Amino acid sequence: MAQLKSSNPAFKQPFMTASPTNVTPEQLAQMHRAPSTLTIDDVIIHTLGLFAIIAVTGSLGWALAPSSPGIGFGAGLAAVALSFVIAFRRAMKPALIVLFAVLEGAAIGTISRFYEQAYHGIVLQALLGTAVIFVVMLLLYRSGRLRATPRMARIVTSVLLGVVAFGLIDLVLRATTGSHLPILNSSGPLGILLSLGILVVASLQFILDFDYIERAIAAGAPRSEAWRASYGLLVGFVWVYLELLRLLSKLRN
Repeated sequence: MAQLKSSNPAFKQPFMTASPTNVTPEQLAQMHRAPSTLTIDDVIIHTLGLFAIIAVTGSLGWALAPSSPGIGFGAGLAAVALSFVIAFRRAMKPALIVLFAVLEGAAIGTISRFYEQAYHGIVLQALLGTAVIFVVMLLLYRSGRLRATPRMARIVTSVLLGVVAFGLIDLVLRATTGSHLPILNSSGPLGILLSLGILVVASLQFILDFDYIERAIAAGAPRSEAWRASYGLLVGFVWVYLELLRLLSKLRN
């Protein structure tokens, strides 16, 4: 069995590729009857499934936000904690990824509701912007103009961990003192440039996702790796969407 490591921060553990040696005739026949290795269709189906879960729980978070905002914010903290558990597990547990999507959806729905109340139409703008960024990154990757590198992976990982850390600090400050981190929330030129820079780095995670998926398929990774791939794409979409919300709100101010 061969191992293939990913540079994506959401994919800390290597996956095992299938070995063609010592295959019995029965196993060979089974392989011909049904594909046993990862395909792009597997990734698409799993990703759509996770987004369907986020849409459902996001709607619930949106509805509960005015009366019970604590549910959404609590779900967000739980999702952050669960993301670290998923990242450091060797084998992907589908149940954990589904649970992450449930929690993340509730958190995103709550956050989106408060942004929409403050800035009408901002949620639709952020959703469309995220879709456009995804398509642009895909085209850049397919054209060969952007490729995953170890340096890119280090930058994306460092910025992601920094954003999570500052976000948690900002949330604690808001809950305990009513203040916030000026560096993260300033709508001045420096604050806008900071959000724009973070958004650019967040968009690069899509390049790491595409690279991982392409190499996994080429290496004959098992179909179960579709869970890891779809989870990585989900993390990328959520990160870009949240940074777009923050940037657009600063621009409106």
